[in-house]
Amino acid sequence: MFLDIIYIPLILLSSPYIVFTLLTKKKFRVGLKQRLGFIKKRDGNKPCIWIHGSSVGEIMTGRTLIKGIENDFPCFDIVVSSWTNTGVETAKKNFKDKLIFFFPLDVGLVINRVFKKIRPTYMIFIELEIWPNFFIMTEKQKVPAVLVNGRISEKSVRFYRRLGLFSKSFYDSIVHNKIYLARTNTDADRFARLSIPPENIKVTGTMKYDNIKVNIDEFAKCELMDLFCISSSDIVLVGGSTHNGEEEMLINVFASLRKEIKDLRLILVPRHIERVNDVTALIEKMGFAAFKKSSLDMDKSSGKSNKSKDGIIVVDTIGELIDVYSLADCVFVGRSLVPMGGQNMMEPAGLAKPVIFGPHTFNFEEESKLLLENDAAKLVNNQEELLHMTRYLLLNPILSKDMGLRAQKIVSKNRGATDINLAIIKKYFKSEVNLS
Repeated sequence: MFLDIIYIPLILLSSPYIVFTLLTKKKFRVGLKQRLGFIKKRDGNKPCIWIHGSSVGEIMTGRTLIKGIENDFPCFDIVVSSWTNTGVETAKKNFKDKLIFFFPLDVGLVINRVFKKIRPTYMIFIELEIWPNFFIMTEKQKVPAVLVNGRISEKSVRFYRRLGLFSKSFYDSIVHNKIYLARTNTDADRFARLSIPPENIKVTGTMKYDNIKVNIDEFAKCELMDLFCISSSDIVLVGGSTHNGEEEMLINVFASLRKEIKDLRLILVPRHIERVNDVTALIEKMGFAAFKKSSLDMDKSSGKSNKSKDGIIVVDTIGELIDVYSLADCVFVGRSLVPMGGQNMMEPAGLAKPVIFGPHTFNFEEESKLLLENDAAKLVNNQEELLHMTRYLLLNPILSKDMGLRAQKIVSKNRGATDINLAIIKKYFKSEVNLS
């Protein structure tokens, strides 16, 4: 493809770095063959819907949608791809009967190989997943595509506009045979600036609300409390989806607060599981004992004594963040005190937990704004403010409870986007499929 004229020289120029990364970082070697297009061939001749979500968040967002598509398209094969290791693992956990694979590198030969293996009839992308060569291939193969829960930044708009001027094939691929179901009016306006026809853009809301739990299984919660040696009198601070630099701040906050809150516990859930060993080393360096959840699970199975009450717990298992949030008296949502764009603060909000996050939430701009405008979350800018706000919320449980209930009300009020998206997808595909 024409864009390979750009891609391939860039790959060659960066090849020493790529080789070094592959040799030194296991996570980049996982799924490499699939990323290069060597995936299992889809069996049979059924029509196929290929659904792609970049990482864990997108896969989790798409769970209800995929179940709805299964019901509406029973005669179709459904395959699911993801870009990250954790995204693929989450998809395998949630869709055990489906073909799951790593999304291919956006290089013409690789994309062509995967299309021959999968033979998709339709594509569904979750959130912002515009891969130039891939989109060009969908246009070339006349594969209609829908972007659900669509979001796009100003930076992406500028990039795609320039790329559209440079490559007519790419311009045609984003304009033709695509439906964009945007989360907000702002996203819809940005998609319109890519010259996408207005009739192909619809605002349907944020699907993430539909997958957010507003209650938790009490048995699962009690099991987790037992595993972590958490009693009903303990006060629990959870740092969710944390990034490098934030764990140290939370440990410092914990060290300060436990002087006046004797039963305070700290649970850290790093955003990237491969950082767990670094986090446990940091905890020990700062003078505390560290307990990995996976080790506690093994100790429980073998009947060993559990001393996790004496230290800080680090969750190193996938897909359990919501259950961990259910234990919290206060939640800090990470990747927000560092310029990483934040994580989904609506997950603890749905459980009526008092939520704190930092200023860097550009990936969750609408969600953070909605919570702050309704006094349903607190914004902090640094460790000192994090300490002050955490102390305030933990020492004022009635005020914290009210704040959490306001947050939960926002989540409940904004449900319904998945059903709207399903109805549009069904109508869009209906002209080519007999949906009886």
